[in-house]
Amino acid sequence: MAAIPAIVLVWIFGAVSFTFHERSAAGMPDTVLVEESTIGSFHHATRLAISPQGSLYIVDGAGNSLVVIDGKTAKVTTVGGYGWTSGTFDRPSSVSTDGLNVYVADEANHRVQRFDRNLNFISSFSTRDTSYVSARFGFPAGAALSRQGDLFILDTENQRVVKFNSRSQFERSFGGIDQERGRIRQPVKIVVSPSDRVFVLEPDRVLEFDYVGNHIRTVGEGVLRGAVGMDITDNTLLVAAADTLYWFTPSGQLGHVTPVRFILTSLPLAPVQDVAVTRDRFYILGRERVHVFRMMEEGR
Repeated sequence: MAAIPAIVLVWIFGAVSFTFHERSAAGMPDTVLVEESTIGSFHHATRLAISPQGSLYIVDGAGNSLVVIDGKTAKVTTVGGYGWTSGTFDRPSSVSTDGLNVYVADEANHRVQRFDRNLNFISSFSTRDTSYVSARFGFPAGAALSRQGDLFILDTENQRVVKFNSRSQFERSFGGIDQERGRIRQPVKIVVSPSDRVFVLEPDRVLEFDYVGNHIRTVGEGVLRGAVGMDITDNTLLVAAADTLYWFTPSGQLGHVTPVRFILTSLPLAPVQDVAVTRDRFYILGRERVHVFRMMEEGR
C-alpha cells in the first residue's frame, strides 16, 4: 500500500488550491486543484452527476427533488416534490445521465424515472410486482447508465445488481446471495466506468465487476471507512467519505489520501456527500452546495 502523501497548500492567481505530492509511490502526477466556484443552495444534497455538456444534476434528498444547473447559462431547473405520481419522488437516491437521458432512482417508490436533459418526464420503470422473480428490484439505491444505454440498477431489497438493456429488457443479475465472490453486502452507489466496468461502492470497499457481472476484484478493503460517494475516470477511482478523499490508481493501489480539512474553500465545505471528476474539473458535493475545482498538473 502506498504511503499517505504530503499535501502542500498553495495560492495560484488568488484562487484557493492545494497540491498532491506522491508521484513515485503511485505513478500519479502531482496535481493542483484550484477552486473556481461554488454552485447551488440545497437543503440536503446527496448525489451528483455531470453531463457531457457540463451540466450538473443534483439530487436534493430533503426536498425529494432533482436540480439541473446548465453548464453554459447557469439556469436552474428543479422537478420533484414528495409523491408517487410521475415526476415526483419518495427518497430519490441517485442520478445518472448520458447527456440526453437522465435516470433517477426513486428508492421508496421502487422505480427508476427517466427524464430528458431539461428534466421533462419521459417514463417510469418498475419490476417489483412482476411474476418474473429474476427481474425484480426494490428500494433502488442507484441506477447507472452505460455507454450502450444499458441500465444497471442497485437493488438493495435483494442485495444485487440487476441489468436491463436499452429496450428495458432484463438480461441478468449479479452480486447476489448466490455469488461466492463479489457478494454485495451494503450497497451505497453504483457507477459504470468509461471502460465498461461496473463498480459498486460499500462503506468499506469497492466491488469491481465486468460488463456481464463477473467479479474482477475488490478495492479498498482495510483502507476505506464510511465511504459515501465515488466516481471513475480512465485512470482514477475516487472514493469519498464524509471527511476524507481516497484516490486509487488503475491497478487498485491507494495513490492519495486527502483529509477534507486540508481543502481550502471560499465557503464552508459541509460533510462530503458525493464527488465527480471530468477531464479537467473536480466536483465535491456538500449538503448545501457544489464546490468546483480546476485540475492542473503542477508546473503548468
